[in-house]
Amino acid sequence: MSSWLVPLAVALVIVWIGVRHARASRSETLLDEHARRRVGPDAGAAPAPVSVWREANRLFRAGEEEGLLLLAEIGRQVPRRRQAVVTSWLAALRGGVSLGLDAPWRTAVQRELVSHLRPGADFWPGMDVVAPGAILVDFDLSGCRVNRVDLMGAVFLGDARFEAMTVTGDANFAGARFLRHAVFTDALFARSVSFGLAVFAGNVSLRAAQVADQLVFARAKVSGRADLRRAEVSGRADFRHVRFGGRALFGDVVFHQDAWFRHAWFRGRTDVGSALIGEAAEFGNARFGRRVMH
Repeated sequence: MSSWLVPLAVALVIVWIGVRHARASRSETLLDEHARRRVGPDAGAAPAPVSVWREANRLFRAGEEEGLLLLAEIGRQVPRRRQAVVTSWLAALRGGVSLGLDAPWRTAVQRELVSHLRPGADFWPGMDVVAPGAILVDFDLSGCRVNRVDLMGAVFLGDARFEAMTVTGDANFAGARFLRHAVFTDALFARSVSFGLAVFAGNVSLRAAQVADQLVFARAKVSGRADLRRAEVSGRADFRHVRFGGRALFGDVVFHQDAWFRHAWFRGRTDVGSALIGEAAEFGNARFGRRVMH
């Protein structure tokens, strides 16, 4: 080994140990600081027993950033608490604006949440994202890896981005309202995913997405462009009663099983060129408003 490599390696190890030590010290200081605050009325009395978890949740529910950060530290220090921390954050996102949870606060909560769902130094694996009816602002789970997703009936203000996201469990967006664009490009769904009854005010893209089980779009409404080019669905694809207001692009899509389009309404140009359907394709009572590209 070159003579200069040994000192370099030693220096890198020292820096790494220093960073770990500083991070651990910061976490311990933050937790201890909260514990020391809660003392009895008698100055000479011993500190009252403190539940840091309860105090963190109290501060967080009050809309204080300190509570948000304290919950994150608890998750870092106690891995078994991580799902509970994520659940607390998601519960806040389910609350209405009347609770004081305005857009900046929601964005802060979302930012902290996503920082632990995206693989990296602070990644928490195996988290469930369960927040039916949540109000989400410019929500971005791109590149995240999660277990189960349940955002049924959620309202997405601004763009909703899920590019290259991996979901190892079922994903449920049924009845969700996407008030701008929804991007699921290159997403991987290891089980089924549902967009039944969802409303897309802008474009929706599942371009090159992979679904290992069934894909449900039944009775969804898409005002903008629907892009499913090069998507691959291993289970049944259900597009019954879907209203496509803009272009519907299915070029090079692969449906390994049945693809149902009964009563679907294609108001814009439809492109199904090079689409592959492994079993039956049903278009009974489907309506086409413009040219269909083969």
